[in-house]
This record gives sequence, structure tokens and C-alpha cells, in this order.
Amino acid sequence: MLLLVWIASGLYTASLLDRGWVPHDEGAIAQSAQRILDGQLPHRDFDELYTGGLSYLNALSFRLFGENLLSPRIMLFLFFLAWVPAVFWSASRFTDSTGAGAVTLLAVVWSIPNYSAALPSWYNLFFATFGIVALLVYFENPSRKWLFAAGLCCGISFLFKLSGIYFAAGVLLWLVYREQELCRSDPRGARPQRNLYSLFVFAGMAGFVVAVVLLARHGASAVVFVEFVLPGLLLAFLCASAELAGIPGGSPRRFASFFGMLLPFATGAGLPVLLFLLPYVKCGALPSFLRGVFVLPSRRLAFATQRPPGFGPVPILAAIILSVLLFAAYQGKVRSKIAHLVIGLGLFVVLLVSKSQPRIYSATWDPLLLLIPLSTLAGLFALGDPRHEALARERLMLLLAIAATCSLIQLPFSAAIYFCYVAPLVGLSLLALYSVPPKITRPLLAILLAFYLAFAVFRVTPGFLYSMGYLYQPNPETASLKLPRSGDLRVSPADAAQYQQLIPEIQAHAGTSNFIYAAPDCPEIYFLAGKQNPTRALFDFFADPITLKATVMQAIEAHNVQVVAIYYEPKFSGRMSNDLLSALVVRFPNGKRFGDFEVRWRP
Repeated sequence: MLLLVWIASGLYTASLLDRGWVPHDEGAIAQSAQRILDGQLPHRDFDELYTGGLSYLNALSFRLFGENLLSPRIMLFLFFLAWVPAVFWSASRFTDSTGAGAVTLLAVVWSIPNYSAALPSWYNLFFATFGIVALLVYFENPSRKWLFAAGLCCGISFLFKLSGIYFAAGVLLWLVYREQELCRSDPRGARPQRNLYSLFVFAGMAGFVVAVVLLARHGASAVVFVEFVLPGLLLAFLCASAELAGIPGGSPRRFASFFGMLLPFATGAGLPVLLFLLPYVKCGALPSFLRGVFVLPSRRLAFATQRPPGFGPVPILAAIILSVLLFAAYQGKVRSKIAHLVIGLGLFVVLLVSKSQPRIYSATWDPLLLLIPLSTLAGLFALGDPRHEALARERLMLLLAIAATCSLIQLPFSAAIYFCYVAPLVGLSLLALYSVPPKITRPLLAILLAFYLAFAVFRVTPGFLYSMGYLYQPNPETASLKLPRSGDLRVSPADAAQYQQLIPEIQAHAGTSNFIYAAPDCPEIYFLAGKQNPTRALFDFFADPITLKATVMQAIEAHNVQVVAIYYEPKFSGRMSNDLLSALVVRFPNGKRFGDFEVRWRP
């Protein structure tokens, strides 16, 4: 079964690997990797968007597969091929091979095929899954080496993107719960009590909740609270309420138990980070790394933010219906074949109608965003039921905690694709939840799984990013981008026409200089033109607006820039300031417009 699922997943994903692009995403990926090959150090020499590990991996992809936009996607695909068996193996801990195969296919169609750019969030998903595998092995073989292995996955994930720490947060929640379970099952027995360790747990849970609230404060709303704050709040409440009720065991023994599990995990997480930091320590650039990773990202909050959509009456009704169906399947109440037939036909009609009716499409998509809070709430009752065996409860807590914390990757930019970065973890957590009760309605679950698999393949994936979550759209990415470094990505006909005129024009006026200037927020221009960026900024919102004009004009003169490209529809930083635009017009008096771009050059 695994081989069939692996082959099918690989073929399906490979067929979509070159489809679609967001120009500034591809430009940031490619330019960062190119600057690594040029000997630059992330954060010290340029404003790296993420931690830096991704840029080194993508630079390796350029060495292995050629310097073009497809190469990082090939590297991503290789990791994807390793990820698929990890999902299958994790799912097989909770169901048979057929069920594991079905859940794995569902995870696949809600992941890379929807947007195959080599972004770090995909690697966060991959390494969270690899970490889950290590921790599930730990249940079967409680050796600290598996905690260490899970920590390694966490540390490597952090090196791709700061949001790798969300996996660490989920593991910490689980470790608190596991320590409580170990104390309850200790054969030595003791009177339940509250002590110094209980205060430690209270403080930790309060700190966790405060951190989540602070993360969600930008664009706060009732929807944000329910989707992102509530799951963590519920799990923190579970751990804290257990301490209020009293847990057997004294503080010294409980501290020893908790830190005995935490230290191997923390050691594994810290090792790759420390190795990555050695070049920074050696050249005295550690402050630049810390500023780039922990300080500069705060500037994105003023530009790269997007609230999750609100819920109208139709999506709310759809969410209620989905909740009822999931609850009925969990309780094993639906046994009638006629009921299964009616539900299946109803969902088939919904799938057909969602092609032409955006309200039905969104009513099908929106309830998915509530699966984490709903599953966490249901999991709270399952975790509090002593009739379920301890192993099942601990595994459930692990999956719920990791899904809840990793879902925070959707903040502060809650575009629809960000749900796909966590959707496979949601599937695994639901599978863990449904493995707890002795009786469930498998046919109903199979119908729901088949429906959302078909919805992803036939309604979500074809429309690409800009319609995702809103309406069905036929594939808009139908033209091959014919440029030497484009990797022949399939993009929209408008983008293909614009860039195939724009890039040769820039190259024609660049002269002998290896540098051009393109702004705001168009790093793809540098890579496609085969030219270097004279500034350290990939996106202009990282630059100081007060000194931006002076910095840019100085860099232009220092590097003998002969041509500039001005982008009039930037996605994040806003339009170029009038003073900088005026200075560029004076210095580069000749110009020509190409869609949203204007190319200007010296006489």
C-alpha cells in the first residue's frame, strides 16, 4: 500500500511541480540562494527573509540542478518524497494500511500540489512530521535518542524559518501532559498534591497563553481567537487543571522526570542551530543574525498581514453540518446504508455545484479552518476520560498539541495557502482522535475523506493561489515562461508576456555593469536578468525609509548601475516614495513602460 501511495503521490505532485508562481516569492528564493553562491552571509550581507538554512539548501539545488527557478522546486520535491512515507507511517500507528494510505493521499493533495514554490513553510511541515515520527517511535521504544531525534527535526525546522519553534511549543505541551500521566501511573503511589512543580506548570501555561495572545494581537478578531488562540488555551487549561486537581509525586521527582525528557529534546534542537551559528561567531556577525531573525521580522507586521476571512451565515451553517457529521461518526451513531447514500449523494452535489457557485465553494472551504479548534475541544473530553488507555491519550495529546501550535504559522498572514502548510497535521490529529473511541462510523468518515480529497484535486488546486478559499477557477497558469533562468515555469499568459519583454530590455541597457536596481518588492528581476542587487534589501519594507533615498542613490553610483526597473504595484512595501522616484527619473532620463513596470536607463 505504501509503495502505491508513494508512486501516486510522486506522479501527481511532479506533474504540478512547475506550475504557477508568485514573482516576489520566486525572486526572494532565487536571489538569496544566488547571494550565498556569491559568498555572502545571510543577515550580515543581505536582509535574509528567514533564518537562512533555506538559502543554503537552495544554493545547493543551483549547484546540483542548474541556476534556474525550477531547481529549488526539484529539491523540495525530493524532501516531499521522503515526507510521504513519514505521513503514512505516522497514520499507520492509528489505523490499518488502507486507512493510512487514504489519509496520506489526503495530506498530499492539500500540500505541495497547491503551490510548489520552495518556501520554508513546506520544510516546517516536513520536519514537524519527521519529528512526529520520532516521538511516535518513542512511545514504542522509550529511549531518549528518539527525543533527541525529534529535537534535531525541531532545530533544523527553525533553521528554515522562525516558525519552527511552533513545533517545539507543541512538544513542550505534550511533555507537560506526559509527565502528569507518568506520575498518575507510578506504582509507588502517593497522595495527590500541589507543590512547587505545580507552580512551575501554572507559570509555563500562563506564559504560553500570553505568547499566543501576543502573536494573535495583530488583526485580532473573534475568528482569530477561535481559530488560533482557543486551541492552545484549551490544551494549556487541560494541563493546568490537572495540577489544580493534584498530581501524585513530590517536586524533586517531577522536575527530574520532566527535565529528563526535555533535555534530550532541547539538546537535539540546539545542536544544528549552534553549528549553523559558528560562521557568525567566527566573523563577529552574531548580532546581525539575532537582529535579522528576531527583530527585523516585526517590520513585516506593518506590511505583510492578512486577516482570516469572517464567517457568513452559509459557512456557519456548513460548519455546523460538518461538525454534526464528524460527531456522529465519532459516536458511531450512523449505521444505516441509506443514510450513507444520502450523505454521499448530497456531498457529490455540493462538489458539482461548488464549481459555479462561489458561496458553496467558500462554505465547503471555511469549515476546514475550524477543524483544529473543534478537534481540540473534542480531544479535551477524550483526554479527560480515564476509560481510554494511557497510550492512546498520550499519542492524541501529542498530535493535538503539534497541530494546534503549528497552525500559528497562519499568523499574521492568513492567506488560504497557509492552511495548507498545516492541513496534513490536522489530518493526523483527527486520525488520532478517531482512533480513541471503540466504535466509529468508518463509512461516513470514508465519505467525508473522499469528498475533501476530490474537493482539493478538482476545485482547490486548479485555481491556484489567488482564488483559493474563495471560488473555483480554471487553471490560469498556462503559459511557459521562456527566459534562460526561468526553468520554464508555467505562469499566466499576462506574466509570461510581461517578463519576456521586460527582462531582455533590462539586459540590453545594463551595459557592462553586473548591477541593476529594481524596486519595490521585485527581487525576481535581479535573478531573471542575471544581475546583482546593489543594496542589501530583497523587500523595501526592511529598509529605513528615512535613509532609503540616500542609500539607494549611493549604491547606484558605487556599482555603476546603468538601468533601473520601477514596479508600480508592489504587494507589501507600498509604492516608491516620490523623492526617490524623482531622483531616479533625473539620473535615468530615458524610460519605457512594460505593464506594471517601468524601465529607465542612462543616456
